[in-house]
This record gives sequence, C-alpha cells and structure tokens, in this order.
Amino acid sequence: MTEVNARGQTLEEFLAAYDETLYRRPSNTVDMILMTISEGSLKILLVKRGDHPFIHDWALPGGFINFDEDMEAAVERELAEETNIKDHTYFKQLYTFGNADRDPRTRIITTAYLSMTPEENIRNTAAGDDAAETGWFTISKITENTDDSGRKSVLRMDLDEKDIHMIYDVNDSVRSNYVETRSSLNPQSNAKLACDHIKAINMAMDQIQHRAASTGILFNMLPEEFTLRQAQTVYEAIIGRKTDTGNFRRDIKKMLKQTGRKCATGGKAAELYRFNPLYSFLEEKI
Repeated sequence: MTEVNARGQTLEEFLAAYDETLYRRPSNTVDMILMTISEGSLKILLVKRGDHPFIHDWALPGGFINFDEDMEAAVERELAEETNIKDHTYFKQLYTFGNADRDPRTRIITTAYLSMTPEENIRNTAAGDDAAETGWFTISKITENTDDSGRKSVLRMDLDEKDIHMIYDVNDSVRSNYVETRSSLNPQSNAKLACDHIKAINMAMDQIQHRAASTGILFNMLPEEFTLRQAQTVYEAIIGRKTDTGNFRRDIKKMLKQTGRKCATGGKAAELYRFNPLYSFLEEKI
C-alpha cells in the first residue's frame, strides 16, 4: 500500500511539489583536528590562512562540503588539498559549531573531526589550496587550578623552529548543572587562531587526554603491531605526564590481542600486540 500524507500526496508527489527555496541555506564545512606523536610530544597540524577572512591567522585544515559530497569524503578531500596528506588517517566526528556570527562571509556551520595520523605523515605535509603554509605545532593543555567552582587551564601551541607561540587561558566555570567554557588569548602569544577554532581544539584536547585509551584513540598513533612500552610512551605524550607502568599494563591489556610475535628492544625480546576494536563489546568478567 502506498503511503500518503494528510494532503493525499505520495512521496513522489510531495517531492515534486516541494519548494526548496523556502528557507535560506547555510553553508556547511568540515574542519580537521589532526594530531600525531613525534619525538615524544603531541603535535597538531595547523595551516596559515592566505586569504580573507582571518588572513594570516592559523587555522584547522578544512573547507566547504560540496552539495553532492558525503561529509567523510569532504574530510579526505580537504586533507589532501590543504596538506597533501592522503593515507592512513583515522577520523571521527567531534562536534558541530554553528554560531550565527562565527564567520563574516555568510552563515557557516562546521563539523569538527578529531583525526589521528602516523608520524611518517609529517614529512608528507605540504601547503595547498588557500593555505599559505602548514606547521606541526607541539600542543599541550595543563590544568593549573581546580576547585568546586571550576577549572583553570593553559592550552598552548608552539612551533619552536619558527618562533611561533599561541597560548590560551581556558576557564571552565560551574553553572548550576553544567560547565561553561571560555577561553582568551594570552598576551604572551605572538600569533592567534582563526575563527572559533580554539573551541574545537580545546574540546579535542579534553577528549584525548581523558579518553585516549578507552575510546581507542591512542592506538591510531601506534604501528599496527606494538609493544606495551610503545603504547605507554604514546599515552604519556598524549596526557602530558608519566603513569605507573604496572597499572597501565594491567588496564591496557584488556583492549589488546597478543600476536605471538616478539621484537628486540634494548637487548631483549618484547611481546607484540594489536588493538582489539571489539573490546568494548566484550562481556565484562569480574
């Protein structure tokens, strides 16, 4: 039986009569928070804008979604066009930002993707499209004070080889049953981020520092097969501090599969492991 609406229209008749010009259309973009681990530090890829708006500011790589393009396809295309990175990149949706005045060109709604890539992609990076240059910034977020009223943190991005430093003071304030986050550029900075990209980067840092292992994000920065020491080194680079080796190995092994292979490390053989993406679906046994 063919379904009809209250006006007696079939789906085909409804679509034929639909006026898509009734509503103004916002533009839609994707932005990528692309990170890796290099030389024991967490890195984020930023591009320097070569045109208005936000000319000469540093920004997340990204761009407009074509009308007939899937969002994930837009992520892959924009990464290739703006940074020349084409392979071995993991990404997942983080958040959608849609303040009406976030971009002076028009109403633009953007979906931010948290992305991870192996270290070898650093040497493949090259600026393209409307990016004047790219840079892998060392990024950190350190909490300076926490009490019942909220939390104060410092989020900084440094490109030491070019003497570029962006420092943001982040304040999380308790408001009834939720937390309000505000950030401001520290006067010690000599560059700044475009648009509202600090919001996306701050949110990404909270996600990976507090959920790096439990969400599986950690393992996208490791080789397909890795040792427990490699996993701990990457984890410590993400969270910005040392961890207890015994506790870390006990907890992380629940998420891993042994490969049955070993590799030589420091004169002795170490077990090689793989991440088990299905670990979160396994029945807990206590």
